[in-house]
Amino acid sequence: MARTSSSFSVRRPGRGLARFVRQYWLSLNNSAPLYTALPDGCVDLVLEVSASGYRSWVYGTTTSPTAIACAPGYHYLGIRFHPGQSRHFIRAAAAEITDSSADLRALMEFPADRIAMRIASEALFDELDVILGGLLAHAPPVASYIDGVIEHVDVRHGLVRVDDVASWFGKSRRQMERAFLQTVGVPLKLFCMISRLRHAADLIAHPPARSLTAVANDAGYSDQAHMTRDFTRLAGVSPGQLRHDDAFFQYHSPR
Repeated sequence: MARTSSSFSVRRPGRGLARFVRQYWLSLNNSAPLYTALPDGCVDLVLEVSASGYRSWVYGTTTSPTAIACAPGYHYLGIRFHPGQSRHFIRAAAAEITDSSADLRALMEFPADRIAMRIASEALFDELDVILGGLLAHAPPVASYIDGVIEHVDVRHGLVRVDDVASWFGKSRRQMERAFLQTVGVPLKLFCMISRLRHAADLIAHPPARSLTAVANDAGYSDQAHMTRDFTRLAGVSPGQLRHDDAFFQYHSPR
């Protein structure tokens, strides 16, 4: 594998997959020794390609910032599923792989060898659309009220009470929390914190001149110190460091 300059890109999936896939990401000729995975409720399919071959995994969502070792000069491809949507593609509940990873071959029918050979192709993302679309056509998605719970929380940027959400969907709190954990991989209360943090991260980044005090207020935190505590716990950095941390691409869909 030739050593050339590194590049990183994030792409949206095709329209037919937008409900299931948050984004594709691609790191060519990686230069970073570590990648920090942040809690986001998402499951990722990851392909590592080197001159000697490839390896592939399914990474579950994390509950705290997690450092993952990377090899300089290797290529990395990721498919990030929306929270709860990995169930349509992989043979494991999200809760089974939280804070861990598993061999892709054991969980999903995916032509990793073919994609590895085309990792730098301009048609790579279109091919991923075709592959994932074919999987959905073979096994049509099954609806779950948890999808509605996820949307309900995200639309409100996590500013909800769990009891109120359970009542809204006509479920007991215990029943809903159990189903949510199994489907998404993190407790609903933590997912609410993640949703609010993602909203705060977006407010900080767009526009970048917004004050942190204003962000904390607009995102529904009691004060800036409360926001800083959540950022430190879930992202491992302060809100002020966000603008300089590439890992936060994980909290945004490409614009």
